[in-house]
Amino acid sequence: MFYRLLAVPARYRRFSALSRLRNEALPLTSESQQYDQEYRVIELLKSISPKPVPKSEFPYKEAANRSKRSLLPRVPELNKQTVNNYVHELTNYTYAPGTHKLIRELLTQIVDSTPELLSKQSYLDIVQDLHFYLDDPAAEQTMDRMEESTAFKRDIDFHNVMLAFSVAKTTYDDKIERLQKLKEQGVGANANTWYYLFRALRTNSKRFELLELMPEYGIDQEPVFRSAVHSMSRTCGYDELIEFYERNGYNLDNIDTYLMNKLCRACLNEDNVYEAFELVHGMHMSNRALVNLGTFSAFNTYFLNRNEIYNCVAFCHKFQHQFKMKASHILAYELIDKYLTKCTYFEHWPQLTRYMVHILTHNTAHKNFLQGRHFKLLANYARIHGLQDFVCRAVEPEDLAFGQEMWKKLHWPRKMIPSSLDQNSKEFIEMAKLISPPLETDMDLNPSDILKSS
Repeated sequence: MFYRLLAVPARYRRFSALSRLRNEALPLTSESQQYDQEYRVIELLKSISPKPVPKSEFPYKEAANRSKRSLLPRVPELNKQTVNNYVHELTNYTYAPGTHKLIRELLTQIVDSTPELLSKQSYLDIVQDLHFYLDDPAAEQTMDRMEESTAFKRDIDFHNVMLAFSVAKTTYDDKIERLQKLKEQGVGANANTWYYLFRALRTNSKRFELLELMPEYGIDQEPVFRSAVHSMSRTCGYDELIEFYERNGYNLDNIDTYLMNKLCRACLNEDNVYEAFELVHGMHMSNRALVNLGTFSAFNTYFLNRNEIYNCVAFCHKFQHQFKMKASHILAYELIDKYLTKCTYFEHWPQLTRYMVHILTHNTAHKNFLQGRHFKLLANYARIHGLQDFVCRAVEPEDLAFGQEMWKKLHWPRKMIPSSLDQNSKEFIEMAKLISPPLETDMDLNPSDILKSS
């Protein structure tokens, strides 16, 4: 029984996820400099961290996790209260990409015209927003103006947000330089320094080295708990992840949908498909955590990674029937976005592709899922494989007939999730073969792929 597995005491689990991730293999030569720089970042951080590391007076904010808003706030009559509320609205939500320049201009005007009205939190929000969108010169100018017009100084809280994650690929030279200056100036880190650097590190093993050090330095892991879970769930198993949950005060009775989905993914990492489904079904039916389309995506991605399009379709049937939630548009989108431009070519690729595009482009609610890049990638893939006149949006009657036949035949046996293809019906197996790429042989392998796997 799966729920007996859930109850296994932590003392019987041989390996911790953090230890396994910490011992991750050294990256390939092209990334070895990054690995060395991350080591340097951690060593410098330790050198400026007293024990225990004090908490910051200001909340840890991750710019990448801001919720979205469609409309910018109206400019108010500016006074001390309204200007700080307005800055909060501009910097704590994500707006359309085309508004970045306007928001930067608005923030600059506010700093120039009413610098004395801004709180320290507003200055931190402005500096972090500018840094996040790669305008460090403007962030430095903002801090210059702040020091000229107020009693606020470039203390550790401002250095923290300049060490934070940004929209670009993380580079470390500026972070190492900043940490080195802090060490030379005798400026000590606070907990937010650790949180921002944890989020900025790119190598899982180094991130989890930092995470493991936090208790030693008296730092609460809760502010980066979800970010850590996201990284762990990519590689660890169920036992490792539930142990991490328990150490942070979570169990199956108090987790939400996000944490349930990550546990589901951890089960799938160990190929425990039935157990993963029993987990989410049991949580949903007991109303402890409800499934959502992210739950479906976890299973769908698992099957795609195994080249099992047929199981993607069969699971879609099961999910929609069990939870009364439409998921075919997610199936279609993820097939196009993650799979159909990367897989080994197979005979019925054109029909399957046009049918999946049809599902999205003829569904008013989800027609905007596909972007220009998707159509371009599909066209390039088709051209590489000799389909010079392929148009993915030109669905033919035979494409629709093929897709409908696929939906009809790809059903699992009732109350069962087969562990192998031969446990399905004959018509299921025949259809599965039509939409399955051929197995790679030694003749198909790219020499660079062989090197990567060695």
